[in-house]
Amino acid sequence: MVLALPTGFNIGSLHIQFYAIFILIGSILGAVSVIREGRRLGLASGKLYLAIVIALPLAIVGARLWYVLFNISSFHSFGEVLGFTNGQFTGLAGLAIQGGIIAAGVTVLIYCIKRKISIYKMIDLLGPAILIGQIFGRWGNFFNQELYGPKIQTEWYQNVVHGLFGDQMYISGAYRHPVFFYESMLCLIGVIFFLIIRRKSKKLLESGDMMFLYLLWYGIVRVITESLRLNSGVSEPLMMGPIPVSIAISVLFIVGGITALIVKRFKGPRIKYYDIVTEVEENRPDTLIFDLDGTILDSRNLIYQSFTYTFAKYRPDKVLTEEELESFYGPTLYQTFSRFSDDENEIEEMVKYYREFNVANHDEMVKLFPQVKDTIKVLKRKGYHIALVTSKKNDLAKRALELFRIDDCFDIVVGFNEIKNPKPAPDGILYAIDYIKNLVEIKNNEYLKSIENDNKFIKFFKNLFHKKEKEVKNVYYVGDTLSDMQAAKNANIHSIGVLYIPHPEIMLEADCDNVINKFGELLDICGE
Repeated sequence: MVLALPTGFNIGSLHIQFYAIFILIGSILGAVSVIREGRRLGLASGKLYLAIVIALPLAIVGARLWYVLFNISSFHSFGEVLGFTNGQFTGLAGLAIQGGIIAAGVTVLIYCIKRKISIYKMIDLLGPAILIGQIFGRWGNFFNQELYGPKIQTEWYQNVVHGLFGDQMYISGAYRHPVFFYESMLCLIGVIFFLIIRRKSKKLLESGDMMFLYLLWYGIVRVITESLRLNSGVSEPLMMGPIPVSIAISVLFIVGGITALIVKRFKGPRIKYYDIVTEVEENRPDTLIFDLDGTILDSRNLIYQSFTYTFAKYRPDKVLTEEELESFYGPTLYQTFSRFSDDENEIEEMVKYYREFNVANHDEMVKLFPQVKDTIKVLKRKGYHIALVTSKKNDLAKRALELFRIDDCFDIVVGFNEIKNPKPAPDGILYAIDYIKNLVEIKNNEYLKSIENDNKFIKFFKNLFHKKEKEVKNVYYVGDTLSDMQAAKNANIHSIGVLYIPHPEIMLEADCDNVINKFGELLDICGE
């Protein structure tokens, strides 16, 4: 057999196969589809990326082992199994996609159990992604002349195949059915069908159905294409006795897919796919408002020492307990010192004395909690509105943000000195929300004004690439104290309590909507 086209190209001493390129393209586009749809289902992209990084190599290993298992007699050493001939790596010349699917499925199942991710949500992503990979992967078979059918008997269709593929389908003295193309197009039809029902079906499609539909669809596709390939005159390398493994597994896929779709409607959870997407969209945050001390900024040591320093002067006989120091965390200074003095002048002096020590030692004694900087920058880059509402004075809060170079990520910083009633009153949060809403309106109006004189063609392309401002609909307040959580409730917004505090059990009392063990888990809540 003479190839009409090369199977690859060289870059220096490195030989790159077209087959590998198309497999890579399919894998990348499949991964993109997983990430995009995963976000609609409320799955964090970080977890999905990790799943892909783990599952994809193991799928390749599974595809190779499946091929080797049913073609074991043609391998004479373990090196040949790994793709080496005479000490040189010559590539993995045999991969069986069904083995890869099985390996990927088992890997994803274990990953979901370990990570406590909904297995139904994950397999809903996996089915269409595999089809996308197969659309492109089959074009690698085109360059290798690996997937073709019997001789084409009609002259008009020979001309069609020659017009589409040149002499690449002229094999063993005749034009052959381009089975690789049939399978690629049938996979494309499957993807289009899946995309339509995923977006349009509100009543029929249930969580978990996509993978079972994939098994049914691809099982049928593979029976058709394998039947053609087996009539091409080539020997079948993968056999289970007298039965071709590819046909047997395809039948199992069909039976398994149908059975799972039926049984799940009697035994499994009946959750509509559309309902999941709708719920995620309705509850996805668009605006995140943060407390500062104890949430973003690890300033506990500075605050404790500032209070100890102040009490040493004004209440030298007072020995502050750990519980008392902890109770100072959250309220304003005026609220705290009012517990120990009824003299307004003395309270003012204590506040001033406290601030002098606090400001003088601020930069050396504070630090960001782990993951804060990267997470906030990611959220800002993704277009979330970000604000700060704190019991500190505005200027010192801004100083902390500037110190760690995240001040440009915040739309507004609201200190206690800018509002009438401090937390747990909702004044600061409501002030920030109103500001952001006005900011969004101003930005949208500025954009509309900038394109009002453009023609329709220019407007179309500008709108295509314009990053639209998120509407302020779902606001979350992130804090570390009971007063933070109560302020969120009083503002009628969602609350997120942090658990990286000395007494995380207080969040149980706070009855917050969400909790996070690490700051980076905000990305999970946002589905990023």
